[in-house]
Formats: sequence, C-alpha cells, structure tokens
Amino acid sequence: MFRNMEYVYAVYQEMSFSRAAERLFISQPALSTMIKKIEARVGSPIFDRSCSPIRLTACGREYISCVEQIMDIETQFRQYLNQTESLAVGSLSIGANSVFASYLLPGYIFAFSRRHPGVQVSMTEGNTDDLLTSLNTGDIDIVLENYELPDDLYEKHYLFTEHLIIAAPKALVQDNLPQQYRLDMQQPGIAANWDSTPCMPFSMLADIPFLTLRTGNDTRQRFNRLCTRYAVHPKIRLELDQLTTAYQIARSGMGATVVSDTILQHAPACDSLYYFRVDEDISHRPVYFYYRRKKHITRAMEEFFRICAEEAAK
Repeated sequence: MFRNMEYVYAVYQEMSFSRAAERLFISQPALSTMIKKIEARVGSPIFDRSCSPIRLTACGREYISCVEQIMDIETQFRQYLNQTESLAVGSLSIGANSVFASYLLPGYIFAFSRRHPGVQVSMTEGNTDDLLTSLNTGDIDIVLENYELPDDLYEKHYLFTEHLIIAAPKALVQDNLPQQYRLDMQQPGIAANWDSTPCMPFSMLADIPFLTLRTGNDTRQRFNRLCTRYAVHPKIRLELDQLTTAYQIARSGMGATVVSDTILQHAPACDSLYYFRVDEDISHRPVYFYYRRKKHITRAMEEFFRICAEEAAK
C-alpha cells in the first residue's frame, strides 16, 4: 500500500503536481497516473483536486502521517546500520571449549572491548557438540575450535597453531630416555631448546601409564594415531574429560599425558615432569574461528578476528 510513497510525499510537500514532477524528474502526466494508481490501491483519494492549490483529504492526511512514520523508522535503521558499521553498537557471541574459554578468550574479548566498548560481547563455554548446536541455531556467531570441522558446513578463519607435548612424571620415566629428547621448559609454555630438540619416538614411553581424554576427543584421536604409528598398546590409567584435568593429575605423578602448549603458557612447567616433542604431523594442531557457511560476516566479526590475530601473535 505504501509502495512508491515518495511520489505522494513529493506532491504533498510541493502541493503541486507540476512542481513535484520537476523535482522527481518525470513528466506531470506520468506522475498523475502514478498517484491515481496509488489512490486506487488505497481505495480513497489522497488529494482534493477541486481546489487550488490542491489539499490533502482526510484519508490523505492519515496516509502522509503513516509515510512520515515509515520515513522515521528508515532513518533510525539507517543510523543503526551506520553505527554498526563503525562498531559504535552491535553484538557478538563466541563459543569455546574450557581451555580456550579459560585461557584465551578473556584476553581477546578484553582487547576487543577496550577498542569497541559499544559492542556487547558474550561467551559460551561447552563441548564441541553443544557449541555446534548453538552455532547452527544462531545462538552464537562463532566458535573457537581446534577440531577440524567439515568445510561443506562451516567457514573458518585461521588464528594460530598449537602444539601437543607429552608430559611424563620424572618418577615414572626416571633416566630411561636420552636427555636429547627433553624439552627445557624454563618459561611458561616456551621451550628454550625447542628447535634443537628432536621429536621423541613414542615407543620409548610404551611401558608407562597414561592419562587420556575420552574417545572422540581430537586430542585422544591424535594420541591413538601415535600409538598406532609406533605399535604401542598404552596402559591407560584414567580417561578424563578435560585436558587441564589430565595435566594436573600428571603433575601428581600418576601417569603421563598429552598437553597443549596453550595450557603450558598459562600453567607454568612443573619440576616433577619431563616434556617431550612428538611427531609434528600429529602434534601440530591449527586453531580456527568457525562460523556457518553462507553466514553474513558482520563488521564486529571481522574486527574481532583481526584483534585476536594481533593478540595471538604477541
């Protein structure tokens, strides 16, 4: 009913078909025809043509009132879009597993919010299945994940590559492993001799107990690949849900475990553990921000990706 309302509004403002036609760069007959079609859709005259200058009818006054409300709404929405594009307002919801939610996202969100305080950021912590359900329903915008997700369903934005390391209690390993394989973890999450330390043949740990994550987890899958490659049948003492839990128990001396350098950067190395590199094609794990394929990438998402990349590179 309000299609082509700009023609009616121009005539209302000019109170003249001829002046309105000049303003709209169309002929007067074409404008008169357009107005008559609109009045036919409305079912009542909008302009009283029996007087000079023309005037609005009662229906016309109500029509113009509605048009001005529509124009106000359009203006407000245009202002909102401008503010969203400049990140003066907006929202962003992020999901992550417990490690990333605890150690990485707080710093990323703080850096983003410090620059764009008008954007409301929320965070959801959960396992991969639950996070993907929320992602698919639109409850969250992006997921930070180290698990490879199918390309036909999700787009991804690379953030960094984390490394998986074997942490083994010294009491269990003793001095059975050559020192050349030991990482010197003098700084949190950083091995002073990383580049000069060879990857340890995993078969050297065949006789010690392990703390693993449950079947289905990406870390467990990579651990299984190591075992298969070196024909190791591991002694699994505990199966756990969280990598941080496995690492803490390993520190107590109960068994060896796989730990990521993401955790070690925030949980200082332990004097009771030895740390070892393992095969890089298994231990190197890319971390991505995932979002639904064909989802519109908002300005907030783009800026969050950029800021996170800056923070990850520090």
